Amino acid sequence: MGKMKKKCKIIGGLLGGLLLAFDANAIVILTPAYFYPSSDPKDSFWDEMTVAAQTVSVTAIMNPNDGPGTAVNSDYTNAITAFRSAGGKVIGYVPTTYGQRAQANVLADVGRYTSFYKVDGIFLDEMSNDPNNVGYYQSLYNSIKTDPSSASYSIFSNPGASAPEGYVGTADVIVTYENQTNYANYTPDSWAEKYSADHFAHLLYNVGTAAEMQASVALAAGRNVGYLYVTNDTLTNPWDTLPSYWNAEASAVSAVPLPSSGLLLMAGLGFLGLQRKKNNI
Repeated sequence: MGKMKKKCKIIGGLLGGLLLAFDANAIVILTPAYFYPSSDPKDSFWDEMTVAAQTVSVTAIMNPNDGPGTAVNSDYTNAITAFRSAGGKVIGYVPTTYGQRAQANVLADVGRYTSFYKVDGIFLDEMSNDPNNVGYYQSLYNSIKTDPSSASYSIFSNPGASAPEGYVGTADVIVTYENQTNYANYTPDSWAEKYSADHFAHLLYNVGTAAEMQASVALAAGRNVGYLYVTNDTLTNPWDTLPSYWNAEASAVSAVPLPSSGLLLMAGLGFLGLQRKKNNI
């Protein structure tokens, strides 16, 4: 094969990858699914997530019992199987008590998720944002990633607020905003601009109307946020239902464009055209 044909093959492969990117979403819905997977299809938020996962990227945080519980629950097994078959991803909730919980207990919960369910990652909640606790979370991350049974997991962590840049290496995705007010005036940490959007997640609750939800989605799209959830559910537990505007939220998120991929695709096509003209192929 000639050099130009090799180049064209390589470029073609890159462009193919970019074309596949158009089947993805700029923002993934990150749902704290802290509700039981009812067996009644008329009353199952898991079923609603499964329907949405066929058209938009959804990652659900499962939480059977403030963690994995002590035994397999077949209702969760069935719900997870259907949800993942529809294209969704599932991560398991594990509390860390702001860096005070014994790492052995955290890792034991991770191991139970691995044994009980087919999951795609772990959600480390109650995360500290104290610089002195970076080592605690770095050790957890390294332990999970070096265990063959969980090496492929995506690790999410949730300080729910700004965190020092040193925490970036302790998780694949960090929740840097979890609140119910003032999102319009929220300003991301300046250091966050150095990292791609898929490093960051925002969780918004008590967002009352569909119009306010849509405004929040638009704001998140401009704030380098790769994972987002907006709900009109409220305290004391804002994560025990899906929002009444769930379908509208799925549509709003699926409509967020991928402008960078489009520009790369156009540039790649232009380069390939020039090369073909130059070499008469």
